[in-house]
Amino acid sequence: MLVDKAEGVNRVPSLYCRKQAPDLPTWIMYDKNILRFQAFFQQSLHEMRSGSHILRKVEIFFFLEDGTIKVMEPKTENSGLSQGTLISRQRIRLPFSYDNYYDVLDLNIGREVTFFGKVFKRAHDTGKPPKHRPFRQFLDFDRQVLRFHGYWDDRDSEFGIMHHLEIHYFLADDTIEIKEVLPPNSGMEAGPMFLKRIRLPRKIPSHVEMTGGPKCPSYSPGDLSIGAVVNVYGRKVVLTDCDPFTKEYYRVTYGFDSFNPLPIPKDEGTECVSTSVAERQLPPWNGYGSYDDSAENCRTVEPKPPHRDFIKFLNKDRVGFDSHVLRFAARLISDNPEDKLRYFIIKYFLCDDTIGIFELGERNSGFKGGKFFRRDKMYLPDVDFFVPKEPPAYTEKDMWVGNELIINKHCFRLIGADEYALRYMEVNEKEYPMANLALIMDKIRRTLATQENGYKNFVAKYMDAAVPDNRELMSVRCFKQALKEVMCERMTEHEFITLIRHFRGDPGKEKSPRREMIRSLVFSDLTRGLWDEREKLREALLHADENGLGVLAVPRMRQLLRANRLPINTDLMDCMLQVLNKDADCNIVYEDLLTFLDFQTRPVYNLTEGDYQKVVRHAPPLKDTECKLWAEAETIIQDGFVNWSAFLCQLNLEHLVKEQTQ
Repeated sequence: MLVDKAEGVNRVPSLYCRKQAPDLPTWIMYDKNILRFQAFFQQSLHEMRSGSHILRKVEIFFFLEDGTIKVMEPKTENSGLSQGTLISRQRIRLPFSYDNYYDVLDLNIGREVTFFGKVFKRAHDTGKPPKHRPFRQFLDFDRQVLRFHGYWDDRDSEFGIMHHLEIHYFLADDTIEIKEVLPPNSGMEAGPMFLKRIRLPRKIPSHVEMTGGPKCPSYSPGDLSIGAVVNVYGRKVVLTDCDPFTKEYYRVTYGFDSFNPLPIPKDEGTECVSTSVAERQLPPWNGYGSYDDSAENCRTVEPKPPHRDFIKFLNKDRVGFDSHVLRFAARLISDNPEDKLRYFIIKYFLCDDTIGIFELGERNSGFKGGKFFRRDKMYLPDVDFFVPKEPPAYTEKDMWVGNELIINKHCFRLIGADEYALRYMEVNEKEYPMANLALIMDKIRRTLATQENGYKNFVAKYMDAAVPDNRELMSVRCFKQALKEVMCERMTEHEFITLIRHFRGDPGKEKSPRREMIRSLVFSDLTRGLWDEREKLREALLHADENGLGVLAVPRMRQLLRANRLPINTDLMDCMLQVLNKDADCNIVYEDLLTFLDFQTRPVYNLTEGDYQKVVRHAPPLKDTECKLWAEAETIIQDGFVNWSAFLCQLNLEHLVKEQTQ
């Protein structure tokens, strides 16, 4: 950003117009900002009489803070060449010039640059590709390895066994290495390398020329396939299977479609028999401590803390705005009329499968509220606790709206869930059947198909219940009544919520207050970071949109926002990208992003307390008192509408009407 300097300041940089200079020095603005380029140059070997040439791969570093350049050669094993820094960090003049130096614009991809007489070229220059095929092959296929499984049958020789092998073919230099897979408890020496990495000749030469000569033909990817026999210096290695990367490589390169693995002959004489140790029977639980704590004290003489599932803890622990805590609103089922009015919050922690119950105390109700049951594993009712093995407990599969949980002789009914819990279960629908739309629709479809004239009567009875102005919509109340008459008690309350959320068809839907809340947070961070480069961001978005579609993919949009130095953290940026308008392919409309960041013509306004409470339902849980708003969800749902036409279209049972009519 350029700023006007004071009148008395005469010393100005020559790169800017008079009395203007950057707001911050370049060594502060571009500190530790380095551009990295990969290139190569051709070097002659003077020690050879033939005057041969080799290609050397280098890396060029351009330091933005002072315009200096450094050239280094990456380390390679057994290259026989000097490695390290080729050109130390310094400013380099342009060829045939004494005043101009190399700038960042001179280091474009595919352009040749000359440093002290050496010509450095881009490795993938489309104009003149390098003629040195091994180096080009190394650049294209580096770290790409074909992996095969095979065996070598050596049982015909004395004390011979069946060797299980793993063959690695390196596409970068056409070399092969073979490792031997030793079975457990085999008693063999730990020497798994069967063949070191070399070029494996197809045929063993009669004599080896020590002074050079023509190279022996070696194995190529075309010689390897499932069922092929590889001659490893007289040992016949049979290939039986390969990994998915190898299958995809042969499918794309050679057009192979079938990859049926071959059976491996069994060697009964050398098979290792694993003896299963009987499981240790622990004494029954005595009631002191938890089950895990008592089990650890019984297994060892020295008391140790119980081991938790650390992998599950890493995957299900809180990450940013993703809390991995499912919150449900519950009522207490009791004959006491005072207990029926009590309101509870049940939290299920996915990281360790524990449940915590909290009560929301009403004013002048006689109940204080707060923690009702501390966070712990909640076991199923009517189980025997004093047994060696831990009894079954409630899992995440039991947490759905409408279910009843009996915890410590208290019966709770789940009557609602927050937005995070519903959304989490819908995203992970394979783990939660109550939120799996495909299973719910299939259940309704099978029920209507088995009844006589079921689908025809279902459509005819409730066709008049649609909205008169818009025949595609139906009120949620009528939709729920129609499904209850068909499904009876075979659908749960959570399944109804999943259907209503998916086929939501409310006309004139207001903008979500969550968008305005996130916009106010972004405005605070941008104001604190003194960011005002909206026009520069517009140019970057237009330049990235090559086809002029007006949309960009989410990863590309996130990359552009980082490149334009938006001073917001990653979590807030992800929330901002979620509330922006998208097309059918989930690409972001960048004009909506520019409108979102236009704080001059569209200033942010302070949200009311009611708006903030409504927003929290769509955000991660923060306070237990906000869960009272879930009770309003039933009222909102009853007043809403469902897209009736989309529901019938997804049922796809029109053929039954034609068959029944004929």
